[in-house]
Amino acid sequence: MKNTHKSLKLPRSSFFIGAAAVTALALTSGALHAAVLEEVVVTAQKREQNLQDIGVSVTAFSGAQMSRLGFIESKDIVAQTPGLELTGYGGGAINSFVIRGVGQNDFLANQESPVALYIDEGYQSSNVSTRFGLFDIERAEVLRGPQGTLFGRNSTGGMVHFITARPTQELEGFVDVTLGEEARRRVEAAISGGLTDQVSGRLSMVYNENNGLIENDIGPDTRRADDWAVRGQLLIEPSEDLSIRLKAQYGDEDAAPVGYSFGLPSFNPTDFYGYSDADGDPFTVSSDFETFQTTEIINLYSNINWDIGPVTLTSVTDYQDIEHTYSEDSDVSPSSTYHYIQYFELEQISQELRMNWDGERHRFVAGVYYLNIDLTYDILQAGENFFGPLTFPSQAMQDTTTYAVFGQAEYDFTDQLTLILGVRYNRDEKDYSLEAAIFGFPTYTDSFSEDDYSAKVQLNYRINDDWLLYAGWNRGIKSGGYNFPLTPVDAETLPYGSEVLKSYEAGVKASLTPTTRLNVSAYFYDYKDYQAYNIDPFFNALLFNAEAENYGGEIELVTNPVEGLDILLGISFLDTEVTGLPTDYNTLDPITFAPAQNYPTGTEEAPLSPGTTVNGLVRYSWPAIGGQLALQGDFRWVDDQKYNLAVSEIVLEDSYGVINARLEYTSGDEHWNAAIFVRNLGDERYRTFTTDASLFYGAALDVWGNERWVGGSIRYSF
Repeated sequence: MKNTHKSLKLPRSSFFIGAAAVTALALTSGALHAAVLEEVVVTAQKREQNLQDIGVSVTAFSGAQMSRLGFIESKDIVAQTPGLELTGYGGGAINSFVIRGVGQNDFLANQESPVALYIDEGYQSSNVSTRFGLFDIERAEVLRGPQGTLFGRNSTGGMVHFITARPTQELEGFVDVTLGEEARRRVEAAISGGLTDQVSGRLSMVYNENNGLIENDIGPDTRRADDWAVRGQLLIEPSEDLSIRLKAQYGDEDAAPVGYSFGLPSFNPTDFYGYSDADGDPFTVSSDFETFQTTEIINLYSNINWDIGPVTLTSVTDYQDIEHTYSEDSDVSPSSTYHYIQYFELEQISQELRMNWDGERHRFVAGVYYLNIDLTYDILQAGENFFGPLTFPSQAMQDTTTYAVFGQAEYDFTDQLTLILGVRYNRDEKDYSLEAAIFGFPTYTDSFSEDDYSAKVQLNYRINDDWLLYAGWNRGIKSGGYNFPLTPVDAETLPYGSEVLKSYEAGVKASLTPTTRLNVSAYFYDYKDYQAYNIDPFFNALLFNAEAENYGGEIELVTNPVEGLDILLGISFLDTEVTGLPTDYNTLDPITFAPAQNYPTGTEEAPLSPGTTVNGLVRYSWPAIGGQLALQGDFRWVDDQKYNLAVSEIVLEDSYGVINARLEYTSGDEHWNAAIFVRNLGDERYRTFTTDASLFYGAALDVWGNERWVGGSIRYSF
């Protein structure tokens, strides 16, 4: 059997394109009450393939599915993706993805995550990119495990890829309005169509606002949203063999997404300055320092595809310009204790040129890649209780340049057995300077360049049309870098080295019946020079190298057991171990300036790595009122976990579960869709993150999941 593929056009009424990560359940356009399994086309290996034909653990969501699940930010996909978690510094204002326990929970802008974020094949180096809303999305793909051979840049943990909707020749569009409690207001719209026979255009926009989900009784409310974005695209197709896609996007945010709540350890009746938050309600605070976030993002992009016989040449160019300012009242109290402000300017350009070539028994991808990131980053620390009348500024400048050449080949030994070989040679160069007189050195400068490689060896065995077995070895890499400390440190602790991850993974993708599919994966990760991160109760925060091992797996099921009933289920299992933690961190206590002793030693579990997570969805639809009614419930249960490498009472979180419900109506002509929904139906109280500052000012910075809230939406499509 040749490993061929074909592009599939799903009916507009389709709801599931990716199932809880494995396949698609789509409503047929001919009969609204019927549901059938559909094939899913993804680009996880830089060409279109059926999801069940690739030996990669992938979760995919369609734009329609994300809408019905209430996903409005990139981070929302965590709710229905096994093995995916999210950091939450800044009270949820600063985020990075974590896959299978692999992540980077350093919140500073000069650090890049080992889980790479892409939009339309454009790498997003800044953690601010996770904050902007999803709009007019065709699909999202989450790839678990190292993806360095094809996607390169620091993707030892995996990749999250959002693909925006393309321009169409056919006139189409929609307007989607969502309203909810706390004055939540969101409007999303798009229009697309042919401008000439060879040129198509698409214009999309989103506006999102709320009045603040955390009430501040002495100042402006926090966890407040006010952002908008607009995207314009042109698709030029002068011939059947050539297509040119041009995209320009602008996003603006002027809000206060900080969502910290005041917390106390059991051994402190108040913080060091007598504050205790008497009402104990995490959704009311008394914060004396106004928090805010302003962000402006400009993105210019082009994608050119040229078919020359059996060869396709592709050029992907992506330019980003980001200006960002952020402030927080880190002590979350009426005292002027610790206030934090950051500002950065980032300019980034990337260019990829590649060739795809499909033969009778082989498929080949090869290319070259260039990336440059120019970052200027300022931090201001203040607060009368700790710093007196002074403020302490520091500035870092970092220039990153990457060059790479890569290739991946698949060869069919037989109709059933396929060998995959891939390699990527990567060169990283970084120039870094830090000016921070408070840390004992007025100026620190350094640079490095390093060469390394990613590699992949895998066998796929197709038992028959319905069963695929795969097993492989991956070598992933993540380059080294520099710390930007908030407290006094020895200059020797600023640089940290690159990490190497050797991954061993096996899995099965099975169509058990025409209406049931099951995907299972298992893996073992062996790290060398694992980039560990810890922030201690004194706010000493550093990245450093250690060793680590992870193992676990995922199970994903999608089934349509009876007409109109769709069931999705995902389960992940994870065990992590970080070892070789140093006993001497060369850090200084910020009060006594003596060597600090509040760092992990020996062996620890990785943060944000719950042992088990379970997610699922049940949806039942039936004909009614000349159209279709659907009742949907989805849930996520998360096992015990911790939010920092070093263990303290504060960073431990018990297991929790969240349930959502939705009732919707779709008209018979499919132009109208209306819904009411309840998020966090059981009003579960749970933390999604926290920072222990018990030795800094006697408290904690808790990030709580949103309270139960009710909303409704109406959508018109044409």
